[in-house]
Amino acid sequence: MLVYVAGGLVMTDILRVEAAYDMLLMQSLMQRRAGKVVSSNIRYADVKTINVPELGNPMPRWLQAAVKNPPVSVEAPSPSNVGIQAGVYGALMVLTYANGVSTSSAGRYAGADIPGLILATSFGVSLYFLTKKKIKLGKAVVITIGGLVVGAIVGSAVENWLQVDIVPFLGVHSPAAVVSELVLFSQLMVSLYLN
Repeated sequence: MLVYVAGGLVMTDILRVEAAYDMLLMQSLMQRRAGKVVSSNIRYADVKTINVPELGNPMPRWLQAAVKNPPVSVEAPSPSNVGIQAGVYGALMVLTYANGVSTSSAGRYAGADIPGLILATSFGVSLYFLTKKKIKLGKAVVITIGGLVVGAIVGSAVENWLQVDIVPFLGVHSPAAVVSELVLFSQLMVSLYLN
């Protein structure tokens, strides 16, 4: 038995460790050659995998995650919320209608911007009702702005079709009143159903 100390280790111990390591490597090599592999990842460890999208689902992963966990959801409101919010937005709609009926085509630009004031009030009311449903303020602002934009687009299209400044509709002479009515309705729907 050779005893040679190299850096604090005995040479015979080093030889035993190397022999055991060689024996384990040979066992693993024999198992791989025989096809007895513990994990399928080991069989092709040197081959890089390519992420191929599924044939039935061509959406990117980030879009799939957004669809599975949508940032905004639709929920049915409670009857008490419907009554309160319909009353508040109904009052704002009546004020807008009264302003649209009373506004003549000549004096339309002389007075205060009542539809703008009503829309600003509806924006604040919508924020109040959304934050009352435990929605964070930033998300509530985005939802409210989205409702405002959708209402303005639909209201502009309806007003362009009706052209109430030329031919009054139900006594309304003001195009701003038509757009405001649809924006208010959109704000009502957003504050009731979106969460």
